[in-house]
Amino acid sequence: MFPVSETRRKKHSLSAGEAEKPVSLSVCLIVRDEERVLGRSLSAAVQFADELIVVDTGSRDRSREIAGEYTDLVFSEPWQNSFARARNFAASKAGCDFVMWLDADDVMRPEEIEKLLALKKRLTLRTDVVFMTYRNYGFLSDMGLRDRIHRREFACRWEGDVHEAIPLDGSMNMMFCPEITILHKKEYVNEPNRNMRIFDGVRNAGRLSGAYLLSYYVRELSVRDETERALEAWEELLLSKPSASRVQYALVFLTGMLIRQKEYEKCWMLIDTSVEQYGVPLSAYLCYHLGLAAEGLGDVGEARRQYRLATGIPVDVMTGMIEVAGYDDYLPCLKLCALAYDRGETEESEAWNSRAGRAWPEGRAWRINRERFFARPLPAGREPLVSVIMPAYNAEAYVSEAVSSILNQSWQNFELIIVDNASTDATCDVIRRFSDPRIRFLKNDRNIGVAGSTNRAVGVSRGEYLALMDADDVSLPDRLKAQVTALEDNPEIMVLGTSSSVIDREGNVVGCTAALPDSPKYYQARLLLGNLEFCNSTAMIRKSFLEEHRLSFREGYPGLQDYRFYMEASKLGAVSCLADSHHRYRVHGDGITARTRREMPAERAELYNSIRCDSLRMSGVRLTEQEESLLGRLLPENALPVWNRQEREQLTALFAGIRNQLAAEAFPALRELDDILWGILNH
Repeated sequence: MFPVSETRRKKHSLSAGEAEKPVSLSVCLIVRDEERVLGRSLSAAVQFADELIVVDTGSRDRSREIAGEYTDLVFSEPWQNSFARARNFAASKAGCDFVMWLDADDVMRPEEIEKLLALKKRLTLRTDVVFMTYRNYGFLSDMGLRDRIHRREFACRWEGDVHEAIPLDGSMNMMFCPEITILHKKEYVNEPNRNMRIFDGVRNAGRLSGAYLLSYYVRELSVRDETERALEAWEELLLSKPSASRVQYALVFLTGMLIRQKEYEKCWMLIDTSVEQYGVPLSAYLCYHLGLAAEGLGDVGEARRQYRLATGIPVDVMTGMIEVAGYDDYLPCLKLCALAYDRGETEESEAWNSRAGRAWPEGRAWRINRERFFARPLPAGREPLVSVIMPAYNAEAYVSEAVSSILNQSWQNFELIIVDNASTDATCDVIRRFSDPRIRFLKNDRNIGVAGSTNRAVGVSRGEYLALMDADDVSLPDRLKAQVTALEDNPEIMVLGTSSSVIDREGNVVGCTAALPDSPKYYQARLLLGNLEFCNSTAMIRKSFLEEHRLSFREGYPGLQDYRFYMEASKLGAVSCLADSHHRYRVHGDGITARTRREMPAERAELYNSIRCDSLRMSGVRLTEQEESLLGRLLPENALPVWNRQEREQLTALFAGIRNQLAAEAFPALRELDDILWGILNH
């Protein structure tokens, strides 16, 4: 083990002046059909590279054109089923003292770029290799030290057709910089079977040997759940006199596969053997998998012991092993929470759940646990506590299911106000078939829009909480109970949404929303630049909040009245979201959102951008007409475009200006805004 950023120094035939002179850095990428992600990687690289080299191995998209916007050193090299050949070709074009490799889908946060620029200033020719942390994007992701920068003399020594590497030896001066993290943020897979195809070719040629290649071969087979072949490759690996790190690397993926296959005894045996016979350290990841295996075998006591052991072994990339975040805290804490709950030890269970939340505040599972199992009892009396508001227009196909989903809630202290907005179909007839006394039915003489209908219902509502509901969606049975409980527990929250599943016309689930944060600061920052992720039809709002601030749904924003409302609400009170899914959002072509997108796309785009610009202005940001236009063009409502270099740099500069103005106004959610801006630029 070596201290952070310390270099092991050995003698080189360099004069003092040569060794200490400022060094230069070539950055090399090999690409193929990477137009969707290449710009974000190159836009980071140009900030620290003295020379940028891109080798295209046969792209059929705009990859070469995008690369040409950042560098003149763009080369073509036919793909020969060998990553080492392509890497060596790229490195052969380098003219700087050091050569750094990047993948097209690697990204770096601004603070990491600053660290790398600082590294360049202290790097000398006495160093041969620089290691940095390589991590897959996301919290529960694998990571490890990778040799990322090589002195030019070593940069063309790549070996291996797949999972290529430069052989290192003890004579090299190695610098370890684990504090610099490069994220591998894969958005899509160009060729899903590529690695396996290359491995098959290597094996057929009789070249699949050695612990390094075999450990990766075990990995590829394991992630594909090819159990028999993976175990055969594992046996080959053990016969190759592997180092502990190679055994551990393969074991991480192999145990994951065995747990998925419920091969608990075999999983336990392999971990035990690897630790005792091959010197593999008992990491948090392996303890967690021993816990899963013990639990699968019915030994709950041993499972608890292993999960507790996992919480005491911190993740440390300096071990030289592959590490996986979250296995030393978040995941074992959740397991210990569940096991304690099963024993009726509620206080201990809640303590473990809270610890999981401290480890990963954005995690979804601990929040669901908190919402389902550790909330205070619901309030008694105060009837009706909730007014459910349902505007309806030409919804005869869906309104019966929507109404029934409210009437069948597990918590019944509510009234349901339905406002028919001058429907021309049988919507009113369907609604009148319900005889439940909790329904209050209003009918508009003319179509006054969703905003007008919602405001009319709010005006006659009697509840302390207002639950919005669309006439074509479905609320799951515990929706009202969960939201009222959360709002009673958190009086600072004014607006509360939930996650949703997406259903089609027939009610089939076709997707779901991602796990959404509960941080009000996140939504305060998010609503500066775009609409909420949670559906309007999931929201519950404190009526007193609307009355105090005279808030309402504004007319004149067809299909976007909810965006306008939540944008204004976020300036005045806390907006949050439950982790649990309590709603089904129906996607079809007849709703107002779909109609406005289809029938008036230009008008909707202009209206959407006007709300965004109003949001920025209300928070103290001054925009020119040109900047407002740029936001509208480069940040459309739906899928973000692939920007060229000029557009990316314009947007980056605009974001920096917005951020600086907000900092001057003491905007309270700057950290959240920074994450959102980085996420947009690296989508």
